[in-house]
Amino acid sequence: MASPERRATIADVAREAGVSKATVSRALNAPQSVSAGTREHVLGVVARLGFAPNLNARSLTTGRTLVIGVVVSDIQVPFFTALARAVQDAARAHGYLTLVGNSDERAETEDELIRAFASRMVDGLVVTPAAGDNAALRELAPRIPVVTVDRIVEDVPAARIVSDNYAGALNATRHLVGLGHTRIAYLSSPLNKSSALERYRGYRAGLDEAGLAFDAELLRAGDYHVEAVTAAAAELLREAAPTAALTSEASVSVGVLRAAAALGLEVPRDLSVLGFDSLDWAAPELSAVLQDTERLGREAIGRLLRRLRSGAGAPPASDVVRVPTRLLVRGSCAPPLQPARAAGS
Repeated sequence: MASPERRATIADVAREAGVSKATVSRALNAPQSVSAGTREHVLGVVARLGFAPNLNARSLTTGRTLVIGVVVSDIQVPFFTALARAVQDAARAHGYLTLVGNSDERAETEDELIRAFASRMVDGLVVTPAAGDNAALRELAPRIPVVTVDRIVEDVPAARIVSDNYAGALNATRHLVGLGHTRIAYLSSPLNKSSALERYRGYRAGLDEAGLAFDAELLRAGDYHVEAVTAAAAELLREAAPTAALTSEASVSVGVLRAAAALGLEVPRDLSVLGFDSLDWAAPELSAVLQDTERLGREAIGRLLRRLRSGAGAPPASDVVRVPTRLLVRGSCAPPLQPARAAGS
């Protein structure tokens, strides 16, 4: 056993646990390569001896830090919070730690975080790109393994993991059409993000499939902040009188629900609302297109580790994984009133 005067070493742990130093290393850094019993035994000895690996020394020896930098667009948005957790869980299962930064949807903040992580020698980056210029991503992706999640940036050489946004919006629009709605509004964050644009295209495809003409009065796109969405939604509901609204994300759904309440519209009697991502507090419960954040996280880490282990160069632009979504039908959608009630009447 190590004396209290000196720091425990990996050799101390191996001797105390009755295993080789290689087994200790695998238990700490590649837990999938040892049995659960062996790892539990080794971790018990690690805790008892107070052993802490010297990461700086290891990185100099191996060229790896076993740390992944994660940059999310807005940590306050439940989807990105869940995604960051999923990435962390998937990384931890393979012996990696994560450093998480929040870009707050600002391209300049994203650049600062990516450069800071790179300067600290992270082994790779998982990024949900902010709208705007992604200069640091373009510059560093050829040299550091990068995976982008949720949004595609065409000129960045990275593996891309996204939800099947087009199919999700198409199925949501089909559901509303199937209930009898013909005036379906679409409210969205800026369409310069690939996720929002794909959802818009799915909405348009659903209208075309049903033989419904697109009405520009039923479209509002350009912001995801709740206050701005609420104002835009109130204007749309007053002027265009839709019977249903499809939203691109949770914050947009909040704005629509607030606007409807302010106008005295009852959901779903006067307005059906269906959005991407759930709002657990909404009453009635929101029908939603659910994204599989756990699988998004697993796929992101899987692609990152594959590139780290193979030493291959940047992936081709065709390397896109689309994770299926699921439509959850709850109480916020119903057939329209007959005849349709005009908003504000």
